[in-house]
Amino acid sequence: MKRENNICFTDSGGKTLFSISDGSMIKLAYGNGDENYAICRYQDKDHAEIDGVSYALTDFAKRMERNQISFSPA
Repeated sequence: MKRENNICFTDSGGKTLFSISDGSMIKLAYGNGDENYAICRYQDKDHAEIDGVSYALTDFAKRMERNQISFSPA
């Protein structure tokens, strides 16, 4: 039986925000009202490919906070 991998998104301090299954999408909301959706692929418990770019999940959160972009499950 195959185990499904979940991507656990955190804030920049490592606090869990939400989890999504491998291959699911997140919504990115920009300060100007624009929205974008990104497909997420599990790499390991601390890393994911988000919209084709590999990130450490805490680094992704830091980048989003710095750029004032909120993210949530789609």
